[in-house]
Amino acid sequence: MSKVHSWEEVAKHNTEKDCWVVVDGKVYDVTSFLPEHPGGKKVVITQSGKDATEKFHSLHGPEVLKEYGPKLHVGNVEPKSKL
Repeated sequence: MSKVHSWEEVAKHNTEKDCWVVVDGKVYDVTSFLPEHPGGKKVVITQSGKDATEKFHSLHGPEVLKEYGPKLHVGNVEPKSKL
């Protein structure tokens, strides 16, 4: 069972030294991947601590998550409140 992180917890991971992003409700710790990102680390850091789903899918195909997702996945994020 995956750990469920709150949005508040995800938001704390928003620096180059501690960088999480959410894609499709899954939380990824991409800190170790930053130096490898073909578009540079800055573009990823701007999405850190947030839901990057729309931006991610506009720039990447599904094969990226298939390749890198399993080793970077640290849990899921709680559903956003509809209030």
